[in-house]
Amino acid sequence: MQSIHAKGACTRPGRQATRTPRFILACVFATAVLPAPVAAQRPADGYPTRAVTVIVPFAAGAVTDLETRLYAQKLTELTGRTFVVDYKPGAGSMIGTASVARAAPDGYTLLVATPSLSIAPLLHKNLGFDPINDFTYVSMVSKRAPLLLATPSLPVKNVVEYIAYARANPGKLNIGTSGSTGGAHLSMEWLHHSTNTKATFIHYKGGAHSFTALMAGEVHVAIGSLIAMMGNVRAGKAKILGVTSAERVKILPDIPTVAEQGVPGFEYAPWLGFAVPRTTPAAIVARLNAELVKVARTPELAERLADDATLMIGSTPEQFALAVSTEAARWRKLVDETGMKLEQ
Repeated sequence: MQSIHAKGACTRPGRQATRTPRFILACVFATAVLPAPVAAQRPADGYPTRAVTVIVPFAAGAVTDLETRLYAQKLTELTGRTFVVDYKPGAGSMIGTASVARAAPDGYTLLVATPSLSIAPLLHKNLGFDPINDFTYVSMVSKRAPLLLATPSLPVKNVVEYIAYARANPGKLNIGTSGSTGGAHLSMEWLHHSTNTKATFIHYKGGAHSFTALMAGEVHVAIGSLIAMMGNVRAGKAKILGVTSAERVKILPDIPTVAEQGVPGFEYAPWLGFAVPRTTPAAIVARLNAELVKVARTPELAERLADDATLMIGSTPEQFALAVSTEAARWRKLVDETGMKLEQ
């Protein structure tokens, strides 16, 4: 499918505006393969005994920011030890991710894991570490349920009609994304590939710019978060075709999922979880998982995040690892079948 990069699109607020020099990236990734200090192999009875650093591989202010801080605050309350949020953005989240991969596997450095991990193997060939297998996945704590949105002038009311329109007008629909190779882009490629339809993709530097383009009629369709776009939907500036998560959301119970509307198995629900270096002792992983599950099941936290259609999960490590590997395999299959040219 044709892809176009929007000219003059600005960097989304909170994102780094400049690229990290190649030699800095090379140094960061090279150190990822250095042996990490051997973790003390003692039971987790006293863990944690000091502050724990939570690495966010994005700039402060990104969509993961609020939720990460809420989890850090709750973990501090539950354990009596401070969980400090530290931002290490750059290279599509790989700088911060590399720093955790090479950290001591002792439970005192956590990674805020996002779907960028499952996409990374397609984009980065020589990282010096494995962005999927060099971690132990502690718990997926939540998913967000985005909306599939259309400009009001598009003559469709739901996904079934959208697919029929796309089939009758191959390549004529313009889809706005928050960036090439992002989750929204890959998911819409998946939708069109699975329904044997074609569209033109226009990539913006950030979701806010694709939403503006949608409301201005520059693109016909975009995926947007409920919290960012619901006001515009109510104002008649956009309309909802469906929810992209696997299940309906409580805040919009009458809006069917994309999967319910003719695309079985379809799911785009950005997730958030926590991971640690691969050889972290099982006892520490179990302790962290227990605390994270408690936090994920805290009613006040679920209420705080409900406005963005956040689904609280609180998975086991095994469930989380399977979800990541399954997602990575799905994107690999999509790229292989479509011949997509991915860009970093």
